[in-house]
Amino acid sequence: MRLLVTSLKGGVGKTTTAVHLAAFLQTQGPTLLVDADPAEGALIWARQGAGLPFEVVSPEEARPKRYSHVVIDTRGHPKGKTLREYGDKADRVIIPTTPGALSLVSLEQFLKELGDLPVKALVTMVPPFPSLDGLRTLNYLRAKRIPHFRTVIRRLAAYEKAVVAGSVVQQVHDPRAERAWEDYLAVGRELLGR
Repeated sequence: MRLLVTSLKGGVGKTTTAVHLAAFLQTQGPTLLVDADPAEGALIWARQGAGLPFEVVSPEEARPKRYSHVVIDTRGHPKGKTLREYGDKADRVIIPTTPGALSLVSLEQFLKELGDLPVKALVTMVPPFPSLDGLRTLNYLRAKRIPHFRTVIRRLAAYEKAVVAGSVVQQVHDPRAERAWEDYLAVGRELLGR
């Protein structure tokens, strides 16, 4: 499987999504994460400490044919060349988006740029109950007929702890770490059609 994780807007959990979907895919077969973001968030994450269960490389170092699965993390608002280079080869283009009007307007603008690529929105950073922001966002996506995951990614401090530890969220000491990992497991199952 080839995944492109991209967004028009920064700060929507793009790198967190790329890392955790790569971790999920690694459970299915050898996985490579290509950090095509000049900020090198995934590469920095991988160098932090405990280590990630898959290889993380820059585009120049990538040898994707050796892997069953490849996840590509792009910069926020990638240039057309990046979208053509990676998007045309992707089985799925995943666009993380947070709840809120500005994020959803950005998502709709970005979808126009992506044309007929196989896109699917992923709602991230959803505030905890009693907030209904996640449900409202899913209803909005459904009403606008924007392809999206049924699963939402909850806003949990465990993800930040994973960055600091240089590991995936299920490896950090946090009472909600397992819950955080379960969100990405559910997204992974949706990706595989389970």
